[in-house]
Amino acid sequence: MNAVNRPEPYSAIVMAVLAIAFSTWALLTVPLQGAVVLAAASVLAWSGWIRFSYARPVRSRRVIAVYLCAVGFQLIHMAEEYTGGFPHEIVELFNSPRDWPENEFLLVFVFGFGALYFFAGAGALYQIRVANFFLWWYALGAGLLNGIAHFVFPIIKGGYFPGLYTAGGHLVMSALLIYFLIRENRELKAVETRPAAVNTTA
Repeated sequence: MNAVNRPEPYSAIVMAVLAIAFSTWALLTVPLQGAVVLAAASVLAWSGWIRFSYARPVRSRRVIAVYLCAVGFQLIHMAEEYTGGFPHEIVELFNSPRDWPENEFLLVFVFGFGALYFFAGAGALYQIRVANFFLWWYALGAGLLNGIAHFVFPIIKGGYFPGLYTAGGHLVMSALLIYFLIRENRELKAVETRPAAVNTTA
């Protein structure tokens, strides 16, 4: 992409700062094993966003529809986590010295992120750059990485761990979203380069 069409850098900087701040908060307050997953999710989401959707925000309603379905599934997954006592169970699983109150889990990860997910879906409809970050946050973090972690936790415990039954759905939804996000990037890139190809042959 040439200098004229290069996107502004401010959104990337702002989201990088917010991702670092969130990861720092998680590493200082949430049980360490859960915090590592959240910090890794932040890095993966920012990297995927910058690589595929920053310069070319999503335009296809198909991608946004898959994302919103994934968010709806995320709420179902977190319902399983909540009813199974996920915050308490992860503290017990790793014998963490840090407590994870259920009200904090609900306020931050269910209601807080739930609202952000839906606001991001609305923003993505209008090609708002920052909104696209949260599409990648689900695809690589809340979906893929979280889904994998939920298959690891039962192995460590030696039995059921809250979130296991819906973890497979996370992997399916995240795989679909990743596929459509990458495909969207390729299609938008092809549209950008098509006029140049026509002028070259003229």
